[in-house]
Amino acid sequence: MIRRADERAHAPGADGWWWETWHLDAAGPDGIGVSVRLVCSPGPGLAWWWTHVLLPDLPGPVVVRDHEVALPRQGLEIHADGLWGELTCESPFEHWTYGLEAFGVRLDDAADSLHGEIGERMPVGLDIEWEATPALGPHEYHPARGGGYEQFGIVHGEVMIGRSRFELDAVGMRSHSWGAPRLDKSECSAWLHSPELVMSFAVSDGCVDGYIARDGRTEAISTVRTETRRRADGLPAAARHVLDDALEVES
Repeated sequence: MIRRADERAHAPGADGWWWETWHLDAAGPDGIGVSVRLVCSPGPGLAWWWTHVLLPDLPGPVVVRDHEVALPRQGLEIHADGLWGELTCESPFEHWTYGLEAFGVRLDDAADSLHGEIGERMPVGLDIEWEATPALGPHEYHPARGGGYEQFGIVHGEVMIGRSRFELDAVGMRSHSWGAPRLDKSECSAWLHSPELVMSFAVSDGCVDGYIARDGRTEAISTVRTETRRRADGLPAAARHVLDDALEVES
């Protein structure tokens, strides 16, 4: 069972590949999207920080990514050259805040991140909050050889790119996992939040974990069939997911 204490960092396991991840994805109806990810890996003594910002008037994302950050000394606050970030649990399973002051790179295409992330360097800042959707508590799941949970909510606050400021008013999925993940297994995942239903699932090594919440009840997802449409360079462009009861979802 998930406990309030699980919102905090966990004691690392004996496996050298053990790590702990906090992640937030947020998307608004105006085309503004934000992704924040902090990974702590006690074995090598390093943390990773990822932030991606999508804006409707930019062709590609603005990316902040550093894989050689010192582990947090207190809470979930990290410091590196040109990077400060902090995740704060204000109230377990109810309220989190996210802060960032860093330099990022603006890419013309998301695929450019596979070729060295070469682009225009610019300041990036976040001052945003996640607040839980009252009707949806955390959903427990079990990444390979580990534990975790995810939870829907609303995300609001300010996003700063260069000298411009943008108001974020979005739906957000927050997740927290820990353990030694299996990196040799393929995985796909998707989530949807609408007035009619809420849905989230992940498929790894043929195993499905997910749920649909609608009409006041929550149902487990047991099967997912995915058809992927790819670009000319072979990278995924879109996907069509067919769930248990023939429900179709595009991502």
